[in-house]
Amino acid sequence: MLRNWFLVRSGAVTRLAIVLWIVLAVMGMTTMAYAGSDGRRGTAGASELLIPVGPRGSALGGTIVADVLGIESMYWNPAGLGGSAGTEVLVTHTQYFADMKLNYAGITTQAGGFGTLGLSVKILSVGDVIVTTEQAPDGTGEILHPTFSTIGMAWGRSFTDRVNFGAIANWVHEDVANNIADGLAFDFGVQYDADWRGLRLGMVLRNMGTSMEFSGPGFETSGRDPNADPNAGPRTVSFSSDAFEMPSHLVLSASSALMSSNQQKLLALAAFQSNNFSGDQVRGGLEWGYREMATVRASYFGTFTGTIDPSSGEETVAFEGGDDLQEGLALGAGFKTRFGDAGKMGVDLCWRPARTQFDDIIEFGLSLSF
Repeated sequence: MLRNWFLVRSGAVTRLAIVLWIVLAVMGMTTMAYAGSDGRRGTAGASELLIPVGPRGSALGGTIVADVLGIESMYWNPAGLGGSAGTEVLVTHTQYFADMKLNYAGITTQAGGFGTLGLSVKILSVGDVIVTTEQAPDGTGEILHPTFSTIGMAWGRSFTDRVNFGAIANWVHEDVANNIADGLAFDFGVQYDADWRGLRLGMVLRNMGTSMEFSGPGFETSGRDPNADPNAGPRTVSFSSDAFEMPSHLVLSASSALMSSNQQKLLALAAFQSNNFSGDQVRGGLEWGYREMATVRASYFGTFTGTIDPSSGEETVAFEGGDDLQEGLALGAGFKTRFGDAGKMGVDLCWRPARTQFDDIIEFGLSLSF
C-alpha cells in the first residue's frame, strides 16, 4: 500500500512539474515574441538540421510538437516516441528548391519498459557545383558534389498515462570539396496530455550541441619561405576555419480536437518557435481526418522580422507571413490502409510554395507500422 501511495504521489508531482514548466515557458516566450531579433542571422551553420522531414508535420507547419506520436516524432519531438507501439518505418523524399534533394529514412521499435528506440538517416544533396575562378568564369572543369548528412539515435518513453519524454542525438557531417566538418546536436522534448477536451501541450528544445569547423586539403597551401635557405624545399601550411554554432531553437505547442466522432476528427494546432539566430515565429494548423483513413491538412506561419536603424542602432520588429524562403502556407494530404493482422501503410504528401525566385517544395513519404 505504501509503494502504491508513493507511485501515485510521484506521478502527481511529475505532472504538476511539467505543467508549471510549460506555463512558465509560455509566459517567457510570449514576451520574447515581440522582440524577435535578426541580429545573429547568418551566423549559425548546419542549416540542414532545419529542413523538416515527415509530410504530416511539414504540412502542419511544425505545429505537431504537442500532438505527434510515432516515428515522425524523431524530428519534431522525440517525446512522441513514448506513444509508439511495435515497429515503424518511414521513408521520405523532398524535392527542395534549386534542384536540391533531401532523402530520409527512419525506424523505431519498442523496447519493453525501457521505452522506444529509433534510428534515422538524413542526407541533403545540393547537386553538381561547377568550380569557377576569376581566370575561368565559365568553369575550370572541376565539379563538386557537396553532401550534408545527419545520423540520429532517439529514445522516448511514456512516464505516466499523460507525460511523455524523449531525446535524440544527431551526428552532423558536412563534406564540401574534401573539407569536412562534424558535430553533435541534441533534441529534448516533453508532451503533456491535459485530459480536458483533447488538449495536449508540448515543448522541444532542438539542436543544442557542439560547435563545428571545417578542416581538410582546402585549408592547406604549399609555398617557399622567402627568408629561408634558397635550397630548402616548399613547406605546407595549414589554416583553420572559424567555428560556427548549431541553429538551436525552442518550440512550444498546443493542440485540441475541435470535433471528434467515430467518423471524423478536426484538430487545431498552434506553436510558437523562438529562434536563436533569426526572428521568432508563430504557427497555426488544421487537420481533418475521416475514419483514420484519409486526412487533409493546412497551415500558415509568420516571422517577427527585425530591422536595425544604422544611425540610431534601434531595432524595429514587424510580423510578416512566411520567411526568407517560404510563403508561409503549407498544404498536405494522407491516406492510410491496413495490411495483414495489425499492419498499417500510409502515404503522405506535402506542398509548400516558395518565394518567386525558387521552385515550390514537395515532400512525399511512405510509412509502415507492424
